[in-house]
Amino acid sequence: MNNDRNQVGKMLVLLLQIGLTMLTAVFMCIGIAWLINKIFKIDLMVWFIILGVVSGFRAAYILIKRYIGL
Repeated sequence: MNNDRNQVGKMLVLLLQIGLTMLTAVFMCIGIAWLINKIFKIDLMVWFIILGVVSGFRAAYILIKRYIGL
């Protein structure tokens, strides 16, 4: 019973970490695109959002892989 609670707690922490990782990657890329747009007047927002989502999924994949022990 106690082991089940421990496992549920670890999974909840993993989900929180995945969510924060995804948000951080996307918002960092949005910030970089905003700076590029402000300095160079080149609108690359869509491309950087796509880059942020892809990098967030990659980071989440690595987290999950590390959690299950591969």
